Amino acid sequence: MSVVVQKFGGTSVADAEKLRASARHVLAARALGHRVVVVVSAMGHETDRLVDLAHTVTPSPDRREMDQLLATGEQVSVAMMALTLQTLGCAARSLTGQQAGIVTDAAHQRATVVSMDPTALRGLLEGGVVPVVAGFQGVERGGDVTTLGRGGSDTTAVAVAARLKDVYGSATCEIYKDVDGVYTADPRVVPGARRLEAVTYDEMLEAAALGSQVIHPRAVEMAKRFGVPVRVLHSQEAAGRVDAGTLLVGETEPAMETRVVSSVVVKRNVARVSLRGLPNRAGVQSAVFGPVAQARLPVDDIIQEDDGPGTINLTFTLDRGDVGEVRAIAQRAGAEYGAQAVRIDTGLSTVSIVGEGMRHATGVAARMFRALAEEGVPIENITTSEIRVSIVVAEGDAERAARCLHGAFELGTIGALANSPQGLSD
Repeated sequence: MSVVVQKFGGTSVADAEKLRASARHVLAARALGHRVVVVVSAMGHETDRLVDLAHTVTPSPDRREMDQLLATGEQVSVAMMALTLQTLGCAARSLTGQQAGIVTDAAHQRATVVSMDPTALRGLLEGGVVPVVAGFQGVERGGDVTTLGRGGSDTTAVAVAARLKDVYGSATCEIYKDVDGVYTADPRVVPGARRLEAVTYDEMLEAAALGSQVIHPRAVEMAKRFGVPVRVLHSQEAAGRVDAGTLLVGETEPAMETRVVSSVVVKRNVARVSLRGLPNRAGVQSAVFGPVAQARLPVDDIIQEDDGPGTINLTFTLDRGDVGEVRAIAQRAGAEYGAQAVRIDTGLSTVSIVGEGMRHATGVAARMFRALAEEGVPIENITTSEIRVSIVVAEGDAERAARCLHGAFELGTIGALANSPQGLSD
């Protein structure tokens, strides 16, 4: 029998009705003969409530104690899901991250999974019991509870699938959300956005890192590394459909060869940090990004440019919520190296086009910038990779830019000219 790991997000287990709807997907997979492991997030907005609760007693909660507190959210949801499955006639047992054998490093609130002991899960599966595992959490080697950061339940699910793939030879992961797959753009922003049947790991990794909230980038990276098939599905739709949702695939899939731009992604609440007039000598970049990395603060884009003889400007973007920690790091590095100014801008968004076919197509950037010019959208910064082009714009221009680009690349139309390399060479 094959193994299926089914992950349900917070909105998918928010109340009794949604718990039962999610549980039916478990029963449907079991009816097909699969061994099923369930991974769940905290119910609804429980994590936000717990964060707010901590701030009623201190403005700067200790990270270890926050992990102790936040981990309780998933402990409630695993018990509720196990009870729901039992009520529907399915043997189930809830497990914390520690009980499931998930071991992490000691970076509280931003921990990384380092190993997993499958003994407990294997024992339950081979006894006909559905393990219900708390996502988002594990335990470090000293015994302290840790959490994996926002979106960590996706990472838990893929880690479990990857480990069970080693044990049983194959395992797949289904990520159940309150959306029915990955779209060419956020349908709430772009009315003509459509669901994609498949995206590559690299496309999804770029989109996730750029602000798409469908699946966490660490989970996508792990799925690609260990070859775990992942499908994104809607938890409240009919159970048992094998053609639903969006499948993450390898870049060699034939369906990927003709698609150049697959999606437009908007990331809001972006901040930009600029150190101006730094001396261009060895160690200056490390003085900035070394402490940023030690603080486990993710950086989106980095731009370095000449600022006259022997000086440079160093600019990078990140989540606005991380500005408080980064400000001190940037000011300290700026003072150490004699920067002329340290500037922090907020009220920005990143708008990106992503597509596997951009590796080989020409004219993509030209079409993008022409469309934005015709729409009258000013561009603050531009960065690129092999399969994406990103711009920084004022927050008020982000949605307009996304709709403009979605139309320019005809992403609302299946088989549009924009999905052919020949159609982009103008």
